[in-house]
Order: sequence, then structure tokens, then C-alpha cells
Amino acid sequence: MIDQTDTFKTPFVFIIFGGSSDNSYQKIYPALYDIAEKKLLPEKFAIIATGRRYTQSEFYDFFQHSITSDNRHHKHSVDTDFFKLLKDHIHFFPGDNTKLSFYKDLKIYIDKLDKNSDYGNRLFYLGLPQSIYPTVFKNLKKSSLHKSPNGWTRILIEKPIGSDLASAKRYDRLFTRIFKEEQIFRLDHYLGKETLENVLSFRFENNLFENLLNWKYLDHIQITAAEDFGIAKRGKFYDETGALKDVGQNHLLQMAALATMEKPKDESDMAIVKARTKLIKSLRAKPTDVVYGQYTKGAVNGQKAVSYLDEESVKKNSKTDTFFAIKAYVSNKRFHNIPIYIRAGKQLNAWITEISYVFKSKNVGENILTIRIQPNEGIALKILTKKPGYTKTLESTLMQFCYKHYFSGETFDAYEKLIQDAFVGKRTSFNDSLEVEAEWRFIDALSKNRTPVRYYEAGSWGPKEAFDLIEKDGRSWIEPYAAFCQI
Repeated sequence: MIDQTDTFKTPFVFIIFGGSSDNSYQKIYPALYDIAEKKLLPEKFAIIATGRRYTQSEFYDFFQHSITSDNRHHKHSVDTDFFKLLKDHIHFFPGDNTKLSFYKDLKIYIDKLDKNSDYGNRLFYLGLPQSIYPTVFKNLKKSSLHKSPNGWTRILIEKPIGSDLASAKRYDRLFTRIFKEEQIFRLDHYLGKETLENVLSFRFENNLFENLLNWKYLDHIQITAAEDFGIAKRGKFYDETGALKDVGQNHLLQMAALATMEKPKDESDMAIVKARTKLIKSLRAKPTDVVYGQYTKGAVNGQKAVSYLDEESVKKNSKTDTFFAIKAYVSNKRFHNIPIYIRAGKQLNAWITEISYVFKSKNVGENILTIRIQPNEGIALKILTKKPGYTKTLESTLMQFCYKHYFSGETFDAYEKLIQDAFVGKRTSFNDSLEVEAEWRFIDALSKNRTPVRYYEAGSWGPKEAFDLIEKDGRSWIEPYAAFCQI
């Protein structure tokens, strides 16, 4: 096992392609601050952010605002000393990343830093549109940036990779012409979420529940990833992608895999990734058992919400899905004939991501094991208990384990963890090429035979047809518990 406290003891250069992007602002820079605050940075390190949008001074304002603003991914106070440490080691390298001259100049810049400080190891973060990947990788090789003269070189690549199986394979060939598989870290940030990672520990280190998670005792499984916000400034990307390909192909399939995969043969990175991949390959769903939705005007959290068609950079006649619901099955003995109902979408009633195992009972829904991924992370068991009194009156109650109560102050942001993992070469929480291909095979079969897009009001739980999908089986979607880990 890798000791994460050793993560940043060796010098490094972290090069960020897309250093002025929204993703860097929302996730990368706050994660780097959290790493600095935990004193995991070595004495020698450098961070180089690249981009075309800012001057040097404008970038420092952008960087500072990223760390100090109150956003969904970074909600705590900022210590001046740690912020100054990080700012003193971050550099902004402006330029056009579509031109070879940019890469040659960047190499000279990095080599000069290396010569002065002997950083050695290099990690590239690729937070750019997929359309320019061929240009980026071609120029990385032509400029020899893909090699470190005195250390290792790795690259972090954001999901989604490709838009279908064929394009994912093309990108993989592009990656592997320059880097070896062990150098490539395909990043799905859901795999870095502490609660989701803990699903395997909860299942396989506690015999109590794992022996009950099979066709003998389960009625069905539900997976929900609901967001109470829209597409923000991602209109162009989102309208070309849609919910199923944006989060279904990766986040939701990863959740399904961790919830139902068999125990890996050991705790090695390869064994865990192989077990996830095997499960994804076993997933089956009919195109007719998929509901696509798109939000219309409504109100979320008391605030008016516009229709998807009124969002910036969205085509006025767009049929892009902002919601989907799927009924799937795992074709193995353990979960024989146990349906898995999966739903995800934007501008829904609440921001909640969770996995629920619904057990067989006199009335389905009386006994449920729920793993809440976000927010108020925790694990809850819904059971029937007798209310105090002379008569026997049963009431549904929750037994809860809440991260914020038991591990107060010990939580890690997903990007913080994944950046650290990439620096030590720990691959458990990253996808390999075979896993990405398995995900796309499942999604392609559904995308090529799409059912019509249905409409739902912003602030609801999705279109009527999504409720019909589960209710025709005599079941119903679980209303997320408002009391979950609120105590």
C-alpha cells in the first residue's frame, strides 16, 4: 500500500493546460490549496498554469479569487501563510496551445526551472476541449515535452474521453503513441470521492451486509445523482454531449460498478480496476427502458429557473437530454433478475447523490440501505421500530453513520485526492482504456436507439415517464431522506 503522506516529498512540476478555465478555477486550484494546507508539498515544487485569457497580474487575481471565493467545491477559511506559499510557487505561462512554438517555449521555460531547482518529475493536467487533443499530443512529442530528463512524466486527462466507443479508441491510440499506459491517468472525479471509495470497504470488510446483497434478499437497487443547478456556462459543450454521455457514461456507471462488483482478488490497483471493468461489461439495458428528459422553466430552491433552451450557447430546437433514467440488470448469478434503476439530471429538486439497496420486505421500501455520496455523506439503514405506547405502532426510522460527525475535519476533496494519487502513481481511482471502452459499449447501445426527449419542470424530480419506468414494475423512486445526517 502507498503511504499518501509521502505523496509530495519528491520535487515536481505540475503543468496545467487550461489554467484559466472554469474547471481549474472551481476544482484544481482549491485542491492544490488544500494539499498545501495539509503540509503535503515538498520544499521544491512549481506549478505552471497555461492559457491565453490573462496577463500575469490578471492571472494572480483569478487564482486568488478561485481560492478565496465560496464555491461548491471549496467552503472553508483560507490561511494567509499557505496561500502565500502556493502563490510564490505558481507561474502563469501565456500562449496559444494550438501552435508548436508555444510548446517549444514552454519546454525552455520548464527546463530553466529544472536547472535552477532540480524539480525532475512532471505531471501534466489536460483540462482542454477534446477537439484540440490531436494538436496537443502532436506538439508535446515534437517539442519533447513528453519526456522528463531526470524523473517520471505523467498526464491527467479529464473525462469524458470520446463521444462514443469509436472516438474513445481513437483518442486512446493518440495517447499511447506518446505515453505508456502506466503514465496515463484518465480522471473521473467521482472515483476520488471518499464516500464512494468507501463503498468497497463497507461491502467487503463487513460480512454483515455483503452476505445480504444478492438476489435472495434484494428487491432492487436505486442510484440517483440529482443536481439542483443548471449547465452554467457550459452550453456549447453540454449541448453536444447531454446528460447520458456527460455523467452516465462515467459517474453513474462507476457507482453501479462499485455497488455491485465482486470482491477483487487482492487490493492492487490492477485487481480493483479489473473487477470494476468486469461488472460494467456485464450490465444490460434495453433502449426502451431509458427515459430522456430536458428541463423547462420552473423554480429551484425558491429561485426562478430558465428553460434549457434559453441557456447560453444552446440551440433553440435542441433535443439534448439534461436528465435520464435507466432500468438495467447485471448478468451474473449474484444479482440475477435484480433491476438497477439509475437516474441523473440537472435542475432537479435537490442536490443529492446516493446508492440505495432496497431489500425484500412485506411492503417494499420498509428496509433500505443507503450510501449517500453527497452532500451530508454517510450510510443509513431504514428499519421499522415500535413507537412508545401501549399499542403496537410501527414507524420507519434511520440508523445512521455520518462522516461529518465521526471524521470531523478529516475529509478530502475528490480532486485533492486524485492529484495526490497521480503524483505517487496510485491508479485505483482512475480508469484504464479497457474500462472506458466497456462504459462506451454500454452507452452506445442505448444512444443509437434513443427514445424521444420528454420535458420536466425545473425543480421537479424529472419527467412523468421516468416515474412510469419504475412504477410499472410495482416500485417507486425513493424520496431522499431530508433527515439524512442532519443531526
